Parts: sequence; structure tokens; C-alpha cells
Amino acid sequence: METKRNLKYFTSKGINPVFIVGLVITAIGLILMIVPQTAPFGLVLALVGVGVAVFATGAKSGEAEIDNQLLGIIKDIPEQAMIKHEVYERSFNPIVKPIFLKGFDYRLEGVYCKKGPDYKFRTSAYNAAQLYFSREKIVVYGKHISLVDDSEGANYEIIGSALYEDVKEARIEETEFTLADGRKVPVYSFVLETKSGEKLVDFSVEYGADVDKAAADINHAVEKMTIKAMEKAADKAAKREALRRGEAIKYE
Repeated sequence: METKRNLKYFTSKGINPVFIVGLVITAIGLILMIVPQTAPFGLVLALVGVGVAVFATGAKSGEAEIDNQLLGIIKDIPEQAMIKHEVYERSFNPIVKPIFLKGFDYRLEGVYCKKGPDYKFRTSAYNAAQLYFSREKIVVYGKHISLVDDSEGANYEIIGSALYEDVKEARIEETEFTLADGRKVPVYSFVLETKSGEKLVDFSVEYGADVDKAAADINHAVEKMTIKAMEKAADKAAKREALRRGEAIKYE
């Protein structure tokens, strides 16, 4: 992770003055190249200017570089989730498909935020998690990623699991993030909470119809699988009671 370059991306403001100096030097060099007597010196000056400009643009990360850094980290999460929880396709629940959640973290205290030329807001922290659904439980594995701090405390795993009957609900929570200029932007967080209050997932995500569908699919699966678990428990209890009665009659 290019944390130093990423930090410069989030903290730099306006046009890089070093880049401007490089352009000016390059322009002077090109002008001098027009005159035969100063052409050699102009060529050298132009090359120096280009070098300064390239150095200035390379001193900080760009939007594409940040996105690629994140992609390189999160692309293996689905496979890591299978290994971590020992849950594989043969044991997947057929009524709900695996869900992958991701998004920049707007809720971390002191997080940096910047709007790129692509009109997309990016922050200095990111979350991604894979949710798999077996026939008995929901498992979660993901990562919290800091783009500006490579310490273990700032980069950690998101791990959890719960039986369907222990899950309260999946929901979307809407809050606001205040930008440096005072403007507020809506932030949507995905929350998967158990009946005991534990939150298996609780972070801001890239919001869309797919996120709403993910919450609805989980709640549907929880409802169906909870009913099945209750029916199974009732059936076991009935069998135990029948066995107990049979044993009692046997010894009368």
C-alpha cells in the first residue's frame, strides 16, 4: 500500500506548484529551441521541465491508483472467507446467494475525504466483506483497510458468524458526512445485527438497489431458516417425548 503517496492525495489542495514550475520550465525550453543558437540549451531545459512535472505528478497517488490498490486487496476476500470459515459451495444455502459488500468508510473518526475529477468521493479508509450462507448459519469475513496508515491497528479483519435463528435483521442506515466546505453528503451503512446486539456487519457501503436487495434477501432467508429450525427442534422434542413415554410403558 502506497500510504505516503495516498496521504498526499488526500491532503494536497489545488494545483501542485511544483507541477506548474515544471510546465513553465518546459515552455521556456521549447521557446529557446526555436532559435538555433539557443536550441541545445532549450532542449536540455525542456527535458528538465518535463522531469520536474513528471516528478510532481508522481509524488502522490491518483484516483485510478487508489482504486487499483483496493482492488488488489479485496479480490481475494471471497476465497479467504471460504477458507476462514470452512464453508464451500457444496454447503451453500440454495435460497440466498453469497453477498459481497464494499465501500469507503465515512464513519471513521478523522477520516480524509476527497472528490476526484470523476466526481466520485473517496475516503482514506475502506471496508469490504463477503457473506456466505450455509444451511445452518451466516458467516462473514472481510477487511478494514486504511489507505494512509499501514499499521496493524488501522488494518484488521472483519470476522463473524451466527445461526439464522439468532439473527435479528439486516438493514440500511442513513447518516450524513460533513465535507471540508461544510456541505453534507448522505452515507448509507449496511448493518447485520443479531438478537444479542452483536453487529456482524456495520459499515458504510456503495449504495444502490443491489444493497437494498441484499438486506431483503438476508431477512427472507433468516425468516425461512428460523421457521425450519423451530420445526426441526419441535420434531426432535416430540421424538424424545415419544421415546420417554415408550420407556415408561415398558417398565410398567
